[in-house]
Amino acid sequence: MHATASPATVVCCIAAVFALTSCGNDAPSLPDPNGGLVYTELATPLLDYLERQKAEQVPSSSALARNILLAADVYGDQPRILTANYGFDGYMGVPGLNGTDAAARDAAYAANVAWQDLDPGLNAPSRALYSAVGTSAFLAIYGAPALRADTIPVVFSHPVLPASVSPDAFRITLNTGETVTPITASFLPNLEYNERQTVVLSGYWGNRMAPGQSGALYPVRVDIVPTRTPMMLVTAGGLVPASGLGIESRNPYQTGNGPRIVAAKLNLYSSLGEGGPQSQPNSYANSGEDLYGAQAKYRLRIYTSAGFSPDGIASLLPTDYSQYFLLKARDQSGKTVELAEAGRTYAIPGYGSVRILGLADTGLKQASYDATYVEDHDNQYDVILDGDLAAVERIYEIQMPSSGAYRAVYNPGGPGNHPAGNPPGVPFTVASQDHRVALIGDLAGAALVSYVEIDGDVVRHPVTAQPVGRLLGPAVIDTRTGYTVKAYVDPAGRRFFASFPVNAAP
Repeated sequence: MHATASPATVVCCIAAVFALTSCGNDAPSLPDPNGGLVYTELATPLLDYLERQKAEQVPSSSALARNILLAADVYGDQPRILTANYGFDGYMGVPGLNGTDAAARDAAYAANVAWQDLDPGLNAPSRALYSAVGTSAFLAIYGAPALRADTIPVVFSHPVLPASVSPDAFRITLNTGETVTPITASFLPNLEYNERQTVVLSGYWGNRMAPGQSGALYPVRVDIVPTRTPMMLVTAGGLVPASGLGIESRNPYQTGNGPRIVAAKLNLYSSLGEGGPQSQPNSYANSGEDLYGAQAKYRLRIYTSAGFSPDGIASLLPTDYSQYFLLKARDQSGKTVELAEAGRTYAIPGYGSVRILGLADTGLKQASYDATYVEDHDNQYDVILDGDLAAVERIYEIQMPSSGAYRAVYNPGGPGNHPAGNPPGVPFTVASQDHRVALIGDLAGAALVSYVEIDGDVVRHPVTAQPVGRLLGPAVIDTRTGYTVKAYVDPAGRRFFASFPVNAAP
């Protein structure tokens, strides 16, 4: 049940409680972690539309090409590509790889795909045994054939407008000087409505031979190029073209090029935008609220260069924070307080205390976790926290030590838990190394964007390419920060919702 009120009533309420537009004072107040989301009656068609989209049962990439972004994170002021590293070789469209029997295992090894060594009595699902995709599954999901294709996850600073994604917007330059176009470009597995900053490419651009060896083939650069329908990024100021962006591509079979955190962003926890189509159940109910209930007050989103795995196949568990991550905070004297364990309350002298509840944006909540657990394997992980606002604000860094008492991670091309069982002499992608990232503090919710079209393509301005619409009023308001998604209608009567200014309808 969603609380509803007239737009005018909601605006007055928000203004009164948070002094967002109080008489003679336009300065916003501090965030209030005890607030929540308010939906006006203008949000009713949005909520109905999202329910229909979430009921989608067909696991297809094309289903993600609908323009749905809700409270998606922005990582930086200027749109750019953060990483676009060679993912792995030959895992997409593996002949004979179907199911979990001995024939599937033989097909995996024949294609140089790692297979997890698990107790047969666990009856593990296929994704717990291997990270590759068979030919029939690839065709069903992506609508295009592939035969042992490669991948590149292109990690953007801003969410990508879903309907604008196409393979021909990407140009991959190889070490030979040749350029190639992907066969597919998809958000999978980054499908939740508050994600969609990463586009995963599949195609043919590499092998596992080391650079410098005769016959070595690998991508060295990824660029976004103009197309008839330009690929667009969604920013706080509106839609911007992605063409012209580019970055060098690193080789994951070379030491030092393992997966890493590219950004980490701290927000008040919100359920807005969580979840996606039910056809991908591991992404449907894996949020901080799903796993930790009302204790989830803050979300530290970890944005990664690739999917993280303990070995290339296994999943990170909601209980795994202390095995991989270390948060650091500063107390009133400037000393560092290391937040090393989940479930423990840490005092930050001068500011209160903070407690790490665990990881989220993994998979479904379970009473216990074992080797059969499967998370969503996308480019986001959430550290969920509780505690005092002032103490949480003192967290300044996240580290992945990746050695000693801490485990390293691999991308999905890693060796699995039994490297000796893999085909002899075949290289697999390398492990992460020690690194640390400064946090982006966004407790005021300023670095979030929303854009949803519920009636199809919206009229765009012929010069600015921005959506054109008449403002109807606020539809969704986060009462903790004042973050607002507004309802519009375009000149053709199509309804849409946006958190950024749009071109006024004539």
